[in-house]
Amino acid sequence: LLIGYENGTVVFWDLRSKRADLRAYYDEAIHSVAWHHEGKQFMCSHSDGSLTLWNLKSPNRPFQTTIPHGKIQRDGKKPESCKPILKVEYKTCKNSEPFVIFSGGLSYDKACRRPSLTIMHGKAITVLEMDHPIVDFLTLCETPYPNEFQEPYAVVVLLEKDLIVVDLTQSNFPIFENPYPIDIHESPVTCTEYFADCPPDLIPVLYSVGAKHKKQGYSNKEWPISGGAWNLGAQTYPEIIITGHADGSVKFWDASAITLQMLYKLKTSKVFEKQKSGEGKATAEIVEEDPFAVQMMYWCPESRIFCVAGVSAYVVIYRFSKHEVNTEIASLEVRLQYEVEDIITPEPEIIPQFPDASSQLPSLKSLSGSTNTVACEGMMKDSIPCLSVKTRPVRMPPGYQADLVIQLVWVDGEPPQQVTSLAVNSAYG
Repeated sequence: LLIGYENGTVVFWDLRSKRADLRAYYDEAIHSVAWHHEGKQFMCSHSDGSLTLWNLKSPNRPFQTTIPHGKIQRDGKKPESCKPILKVEYKTCKNSEPFVIFSGGLSYDKACRRPSLTIMHGKAITVLEMDHPIVDFLTLCETPYPNEFQEPYAVVVLLEKDLIVVDLTQSNFPIFENPYPIDIHESPVTCTEYFADCPPDLIPVLYSVGAKHKKQGYSNKEWPISGGAWNLGAQTYPEIIITGHADGSVKFWDASAITLQMLYKLKTSKVFEKQKSGEGKATAEIVEEDPFAVQMMYWCPESRIFCVAGVSAYVVIYRFSKHEVNTEIASLEVRLQYEVEDIITPEPEIIPQFPDASSQLPSLKSLSGSTNTVACEGMMKDSIPCLSVKTRPVRMPPGYQADLVIQLVWVDGEPPQQVTSLAVNSAYG
């Protein structure tokens, strides 16, 4: 057993005789240790971004020290130190160089670098950047026995909000397509709808249009982790949950089984032109940062009509089609006049019964308050919607296609009120 300590000491314990056989000392804190499969060498990862290789026969000093991401200094000094390598795994192969896989260890000069996993195979170094911080990783090998050639074929990486598996058998290290539900909060959920007893063909139909949008570049191998029993849920009727998100995306989930399975994703923001960086001020009167956030959804599972109301005072009506089309989006602008009234607040000594409700009211006040700044600038906004709908023909893949966009417009320098309720009667079209 090897135990590495933060002060740089490694102790080699003989478990049979229950005593420490030798100690090795190094001047950098140790974060992890890893055996070579023969048990004659081991590797340590350190707080200065270095990896050291040790031989049990000569434990006075490491026989190899590398800083994988350190720049070599010109005057022959040792390479500059990097961020700590938090964990290293050292796996051998019969017919090729060993794999050294570690997390952390990037150079300090890359300020905004994302959390990363580095794979060293011989002289080739590959850095895989992750979307979330790495909690832990584990290398999957052909053998369960640590004293045989390891032959690693995949790395499982547990991230704070995800689990990914990297295929080591292909040189570009693609990831496996994950059979489990992906992160439901990829963008924060802003509204949800639940539908039970849906028409039985609906889940396969949504799945078939969703499957066509799958990203390319996944490993062509089967998901390498097996085990456990896959139960179907107790109820027999199909259930669907729809989530609307802050970035304007809508996801349809099959909730019939024990886990949520994503069927189909729709991006409502594709109806609108992208906002240029300077234009943000135009909508800022209504919305702080997410102009496409979904506020309400209405779905009719029978006719498959789907409506979305967004935070920037618009409603988009979608119809379902199995065929791709190239078409212009019909848009309708509606001018609604309304009076802004001051909200009557109770006297200070009266404690409001529902403290939460009062926190939702001031949104109107902030609307009326912000309009004064617009009027002061001497430009009266009038009959302008908050977002601009694309005017050129748009390619729409099979699935939900935008049929009509209805937008409320500014009236005499007042921003449009947000949509607060939505009902659709699909029987009348």
